[in-house]
Amino acid sequence: MSNMCSRPEMEELSNLIGDFIRYWGFKQIHGRIWSLIYLSSTPLDASDLMQSLGVSKALMSLSLKDLLNYDVIRESHKTERGTQTYEANPNVLDVITNVLRTREKKMLAQISTAHKLLASLPEGDQKNLNIDYAKLKSLGSMIHEAEATLDGMLGLASIDLNTWSNFTGSSSGDAS
Repeated sequence: MSNMCSRPEMEELSNLIGDFIRYWGFKQIHGRIWSLIYLSSTPLDASDLMQSLGVSKALMSLSLKDLLNYDVIRESHKTERGTQTYEANPNVLDVITNVLRTREKKMLAQISTAHKLLASLPEGDQKNLNIDYAKLKSLGSMIHEAEATLDGMLGLASIDLNTWSNFTGSSSGDAS
């Protein structure tokens, strides 16, 4: 495999995708690896990726494990040398919902638990901490709404919208 990042255009794109991914709470290397795997015409193995990105085996191993855990990439075939190759998960909706389900949903559950613990303190303790009861209650409502919104989004992702395609383009009869 040629070094995909030997072209400045590819390196720039890979770095920018890495920056974007980092903005969403991942590491830049995750985006750089994904971009190479996604754009490659053939599945890539860890040594191909290490050579292209100039990173260590340890960093590559940890990063590939993370990307596999979030189902951003998938294992493909093994090479003649017996090394594992990787390809990008082509279903972006699956990737996004998996990240929301495994990361954001877990974080919101932790926030909700911590909020409930604080809200369960006796009123005197809350006053000693200078906590505004109305704001604490409002925060609980916000957390609940965030959880409901996330659950709704995840529920929509599981709906097969392809059945609606049967109705597009069909003519409706006159309602006279």
